[in-house]
Amino acid sequence: MTCGQRMRSEFRLKSFGLTHNDRQVFSRTPWLDKNNLLPFVLYRAAVCLYQVITFSIIHGALGDFPLKGLVYLTEWGYILLTLHTILSVSLCFADYYKSRFQRGATSNDNMASDIAMATGSTITLTTTGYGTAQTSVGQDSGQTLPLPWYYKLYWVLYNVSFAGGICITILFWVLLRGDYSALSIITHAINSVTIVIDVMVSGLPCRLLHFVYPLTFGLVYILFTVIYWAAGGRGLYDYPFIYPYLDYGGRPVLAAIVAVLGVLVAVPLCHCVVFALVVARESLVRLLKRRRQSPNSQNDNVTAL
Repeated sequence: MTCGQRMRSEFRLKSFGLTHNDRQVFSRTPWLDKNNLLPFVLYRAAVCLYQVITFSIIHGALGDFPLKGLVYLTEWGYILLTLHTILSVSLCFADYYKSRFQRGATSNDNMASDIAMATGSTITLTTTGYGTAQTSVGQDSGQTLPLPWYYKLYWVLYNVSFAGGICITILFWVLLRGDYSALSIITHAINSVTIVIDVMVSGLPCRLLHFVYPLTFGLVYILFTVIYWAAGGRGLYDYPFIYPYLDYGGRPVLAAIVAVLGVLVAVPLCHCVVFALVVARESLVRLLKRRRQSPNSQNDNVTAL
């Protein structure tokens, strides 16, 4: 698929949805063979362990941190990123053990193939909840299984937490000019580093029109800040605002401009950054596969001569 074809496919109405014909891309890496799943599972486990530990340490060290901390966008983004890593490792482990069981039933698959060749029918092996295998005979169909709801939830979390995490990093260092404490580095710098690495390592797909999900998240947060301010809520140090640039009472025009630009411009642009990284990853994977296949093609030509 050329770049132009890829972009045209992105601007279709169905691209707003959460449908995909291969659920394995959500739990595997395109850089390794499909039978070599363990390295990616270990990577997912390490990232999840890091995210959960840092989340626990941060909130343990801030034991006296008031509940007002939950009004900050950084907290929302870090919670979603942590949930994403937990769900990602769960899907990876499930896929890994399912693939191991299927490889253990290779002998049954070979038997089914022999019977299918003899009878002209398609035999499908299905696994029951008790670990026993049953067979069913039917005609081959090209239909793909629908994406389960938890995969869709994972995809939404991916879009929201990744685009939102990059946006939080940019806004923090550009607008707030934050400090260089360990807490700020972990929640406003390393978070984006882990996001970029995950995009390049995993096989998670990204659709350009999925910007609606992080945009909705940004809109919900802005509405929350307005309601919180209207209800008389106070900031961390009893300021009459959550962020200086969202001071609806003192500087309403500036707050409105920042809110609109943040939701309608910054968030979609950050999603485009994630999309660009995914396109770059796919291009590199295709290039690597072509290089791996070219020596095999040359060997075939030499053998033919």
